[in-house]
Amino acid sequence: MKVHWENAEAGSATGTERIPERAEIDPGEKWDVEALYADDAAWEADFQKIDSLVAPIETMRGQLNSAEAIQRLFEAETALERLMAKVRVYAHLRADEDTANDENQGRESRVKSKMAEVAGRLAWILPEILAHDEERLRAWTDAEILRPDRINMVRILRRKPHTLSDAEESLLSRAGEILTASSRTFSLLTNADFRFPAIVGGDGRERELSQGRYVTFLLDPDRRARRDAFNAMYDAYDGHRNALASTLSATVKLHNYMAKTRRFPSALEASLHPDHIPVSLYEAHIESTRRALAHFHEYVSLRKRQLGLEDLGMHDMYVSVVPECEMKVSFDRAREWIMEACRPLGEEYVGALESAFENRWIDVRENRGKRSGAYSSGCYDSLPYLLLNYQETLDSVFTLAHELGHSVHTFLANQSQPPRTAEYPIFIAEIPSTVNEGLLLRHLLRTAEDPAFRAYLLNHLCDSYKGTVYRQTMFAEFEKAIHEMDGDGKPLTPDALREIYFKMNADYYGPEVQYDERIGLEWSRIPHFYYNFYVYKYATSFCASRIFLDRILAGGPQRDRYLNMLRAGGSDDPLDLIEAAGVSLTSRETLEKAFEEFGRTVRELGEALEAIS
Repeated sequence: MKVHWENAEAGSATGTERIPERAEIDPGEKWDVEALYADDAAWEADFQKIDSLVAPIETMRGQLNSAEAIQRLFEAETALERLMAKVRVYAHLRADEDTANDENQGRESRVKSKMAEVAGRLAWILPEILAHDEERLRAWTDAEILRPDRINMVRILRRKPHTLSDAEESLLSRAGEILTASSRTFSLLTNADFRFPAIVGGDGRERELSQGRYVTFLLDPDRRARRDAFNAMYDAYDGHRNALASTLSATVKLHNYMAKTRRFPSALEASLHPDHIPVSLYEAHIESTRRALAHFHEYVSLRKRQLGLEDLGMHDMYVSVVPECEMKVSFDRAREWIMEACRPLGEEYVGALESAFENRWIDVRENRGKRSGAYSSGCYDSLPYLLLNYQETLDSVFTLAHELGHSVHTFLANQSQPPRTAEYPIFIAEIPSTVNEGLLLRHLLRTAEDPAFRAYLLNHLCDSYKGTVYRQTMFAEFEKAIHEMDGDGKPLTPDALREIYFKMNADYYGPEVQYDERIGLEWSRIPHFYYNFYVYKYATSFCASRIFLDRILAGGPQRDRYLNMLRAGGSDDPLDLIEAAGVSLTSRETLEKAFEEFGRTVRELGEALEAIS
């Protein structure tokens, strides 16, 4: 195995490595947004067509009184939704390329305003449909003419108890942009306005700290560099803690307000309703993870011993416990690894991966002002784009594999489903992403000849459990707690948020850690807390993916059942799609198998470390 060490952009070991501007990035490493619209003028032309597709729908008001009328409505809505999705995707991709670019931000703002306007103009549709009695609605649901949309009719019928009057729905829809302003403020503040100092790495090179580079500093074998980056990151957030508590509090209040307005018992139940997920699944996952904390504490203790630390800190949770295998992996090498790892999924899947690289689905490099993190995004009429901030770390390779799982899922669903059932729910989306990560890890474990590299990979799997199951479940528990606090009338002040987060973090990571009070501020930098009970889906999907991995590698019909789940898009409820593929997420056995695997991996890592020492 050949590992590429990439030279930094800065010319000398003593100079500061700056973050490049967007114009300095190689065009071949930028996503092909021109495949969606050749230029801004083409986008503008489509933006101006939106009203012409809304008008025919408005003429249907008062006429939704038969299955045939509903079918005509769905056709007209589909045309509108496809156009608006294209317009929205282009605008948000351009905005995320450089969050400080006023023209791009203005375009996205126009789209959001137009979407809110259209939602307000068409808010009468659902109340008008649901004004009919349940018997008639069920008859329409079973009508032959609506067979392709049966699942959509089922979902509409479920909303009957939670749908308001025409006027009330219109008011809420038109206020959409205003109601989500706190989330937008958080994104702009943390991605565009924050400035961080330069940090001297263990190699003596000074590099500007950023959201994208933060984890690379936490991976530095030099503990002083890790601590400096940790302190600098949270000191920056501490300076804005009041503003960030305000944006998070406003978002929580929005969730609780909307749940109460729509007659749900809680914001949690309201968030789970569209996917038809019981609250008991969410709560059972937290309980199961709490019961399995002993495995996690065993791993934290192993980490402390291996690093030779008397005072293990939160800034020591990312660095490899096999430092001699620390590496930087070029993007080309990452591509080779992922392509080979995913071959058990078959030719169709590998062909989609090749298209991702060859047809520029991916925006690879970090640039100044670019949105932090990584994601997959697209629509029925676009490429399934990927945003990365690739840093040549092994973690970046796994992030690439993860996001490719999302994008190929989108590709397969779009190829197999009509527009109205192609879009899949987030609840199921995190399964193919974590399956891809698992395939990559198992491929590298099979081909690793160096015992130290094998230990490094086992360490990475343990860290995957830490980050995707334990950490995300802790986030889910925190999110539930702060919504309940607000529901009980308790203010979400910076000190209150810090206190509850600090205690929960200590519960999860255990007694071996010496906690810096700064970790109590971590809530302030987690964008997923603005997504309305999103994070638990990472954990449940990861647990399901452990079973799918074994079945895919066994080949045969089990692999095909998995691929059929991806092709199914949103054509059924997510729990039913996963069950049809052979895994039950309502079974405690699924979670217990995952935690048993984690316990075995921790022990195997300990043995591997003893062997190489």
